[in-house]
Amino acid sequence: MSFSVKSSASQLSLCELPTAVSNNRTGNLAEGLPFQTTKKSKKFVGRNYPKSIGISETYQKTQIQDLIDVLRDSSEKGSIREAKAVHGLVLKSNFEDKDLMVLFNHVAHVYSKCSEFKAACRLFDKMPHRNVFSWTVMIVGSTEHGLFFDGFKFFCEMLNHGIFPDKFACSAIIQSCIGLDSLELGKMVHAQIVTRGFGTHIFVSTSLLNMYAKLGSMEDSYRMFNTMTEHNQVSWNAMISGCTSNGLHLEAFNLFVRMKSGACTPNMYTIVSVSKAVGKLGDVNMGKEVQNCASKFGIEDNVLVGTALIDMYSKCGSLDDARSVFDTNFINCGVNTPWNAMISGYSQSGRSQESLELYVQMCQNGIKRDLYTYCSVFNAIAASKNLQFVKVVHGMVLKCGRDLMVFTVNNAIADAYSKCGFLDDVRKVFNRMEERDIVSWTTLVTAYSQSSLGEEALATFCQMTEEGFAPNQFTFSSVLVSCASLCFLEYGRQVHGLLCKAGLDTEKCVESALIDMYSKCGSIAEAEKVFDKISNPDIVSWTAIISGYAQHGLVEDALQHFRRMEQSGIKANAVTLLCVLFACSHGGMVEDGLFYFQQMEESYGVVPEMEHYACIVDLLGRVGHLDDAMEFIRKMPMEPNEMVWQTLLGACRVHGNVELGKIAARKIFPIRPEYSATYVLLSNIYVETGSYEDGLSLRNVMKDLGVKKDPGYSWISVKGRVHKFYSGDQQHPQKNEIYVKLEELREKAKAMGYAPDLRYVLNNVD
Repeated sequence: MSFSVKSSASQLSLCELPTAVSNNRTGNLAEGLPFQTTKKSKKFVGRNYPKSIGISETYQKTQIQDLIDVLRDSSEKGSIREAKAVHGLVLKSNFEDKDLMVLFNHVAHVYSKCSEFKAACRLFDKMPHRNVFSWTVMIVGSTEHGLFFDGFKFFCEMLNHGIFPDKFACSAIIQSCIGLDSLELGKMVHAQIVTRGFGTHIFVSTSLLNMYAKLGSMEDSYRMFNTMTEHNQVSWNAMISGCTSNGLHLEAFNLFVRMKSGACTPNMYTIVSVSKAVGKLGDVNMGKEVQNCASKFGIEDNVLVGTALIDMYSKCGSLDDARSVFDTNFINCGVNTPWNAMISGYSQSGRSQESLELYVQMCQNGIKRDLYTYCSVFNAIAASKNLQFVKVVHGMVLKCGRDLMVFTVNNAIADAYSKCGFLDDVRKVFNRMEERDIVSWTTLVTAYSQSSLGEEALATFCQMTEEGFAPNQFTFSSVLVSCASLCFLEYGRQVHGLLCKAGLDTEKCVESALIDMYSKCGSIAEAEKVFDKISNPDIVSWTAIISGYAQHGLVEDALQHFRRMEQSGIKANAVTLLCVLFACSHGGMVEDGLFYFQQMEESYGVVPEMEHYACIVDLLGRVGHLDDAMEFIRKMPMEPNEMVWQTLLGACRVHGNVELGKIAARKIFPIRPEYSATYVLLSNIYVETGSYEDGLSLRNVMKDLGVKKDPGYSWISVKGRVHKFYSGDQQHPQKNEIYVKLEELREKAKAMGYAPDLRYVLNNVD
């Protein structure tokens, strides 16, 4: 959009407008005008109108007012039929020009309100006389139909025709400036308003400060507010809402305090706006003050206010206060918004079970569920991994029909299936989507990635880009996880390049994913480069680099970065401390590992979880302190799971401790009888200590129980294709060439003095 201005902003009437004419203002009035004429008089709202009007001035004035009343009623009802009939009647009658203009103004207004704006434009173009109301109708209509530039064009034409705006026209053109997102035009209009003498009018001033707020210029908004001679509820609410929408949450709350301290009485819109600000601040005490105000003025039980208070308390982390508002005012409410707010609050705060229980109660009460309800419910299902609920609620959505089959709900359904481990269902939901967005694709990519199906994740990523969808930071993050799991260093580098081109390489989730990918692909140097470029690393980035060093056996580097992280003021979390313990374990640093474990609760406020206990068992087991490891397990404050016992069993295999190995295996068998690694490790312990019969017997038990050991395999990527190699594989299309090369390598290894380790082989080998 462009146009030139011949003089100063205050002389806006001299705007030179583009020659292009809006496509909404074409055609002849007689062509396609939406009305029908009849020979008989039409009956409107209990009144009979004659074919023509022109008997006396008094009678005519009465009929004009009757017609205006009909048109106003038609506008309120959104019914265009009466307006078309009145339009036809007016065209056949002999009204004076002034009265005709008034009637046409009202007809155009009804057309605009009833989404017949083109008809309003045709009528306006044929009007012989226009006043400021005529132009205002067109400006407002343009804005309401999203034709903001047309609205501004009408305003300029009005000035060029010598018609000066009133306060309503000024307010209308201000809305056009907001729609055009143009601060420059807004200031030009402001200058015109001051020139016309409306600068101090509270109605216009409030529209101006609201415009500045919505265009992001809070300084101008504050300046406008402070220069106003008087303030009403609307002006106070506009300032509070403006501060909230521009991220000035504390300022919004302070304005609220000033307002309720006697300047003006807050209303429902005040509470709704300030509740959003307090929710962002996360201050429960401020929230209490807002609720007390709502209660004082008797509006707490208003649906909009109550919903805002529930949402506010939820965002402040005070779910009990949110539930109190809900139970006091809305437990028997038939409107779904308070229910949705409470369900969403539970879901977003990690209280998934309560979220689902409230949803069940909502269904039992017959409250209508909408897409907001189901998005929150599926998020709760995803968090709780509730396998039973996901299919039941999905069935409810399907019964609701196509109204709820929008991609936002479908995305939530797919994510819930993904978190619950139903990968086939994720794909089915995705394939049935009539409409997809980037979230849909990212959900599928992430589902494959989290299910260790890296190849499928990368193939989906390629398909997504081929179909024209631009990946976001979350898509890239999942793709990098897949690259890490497949050790696709070159592919990961290409993704890194795409990230840089997209300008997403500085996103926090991407930075940590890059560090993790380079570390797991064996390039710790590139991981270091990514980390060093981060201006302000967060806990996730620090944890990623510490984990990378630990995985590469660079224990000192890992602990050094941990100390640097603490010096920077970032407090370690459970994952960071797990990486530190992992580093100590792999470095044989028993004392350091035990020290950090003992400091977890005291210094870091982190309660050790099962993974931390398993890491200490590994720490002690690696250096052969198996009795200490067993004693540590006995003193655990929780029942050890199979991970802890599996760790001990692995250490027993390394150090040949049959007795402790038996104990560990016996603990695992009842929990995971299908887990082949337990049988294999214990069998190897028997074989290594000379108990071949026990080892062979255990392998036979495996066969009898139908427990099969998953074959190990290796893989490489050649020209974008993954090649997997299994032991004894006969399926690979190039198996003959592979086995010839393998035999060649075996002979070379023998010639160099290599001897295979046959300690765990149960059959005779030549």
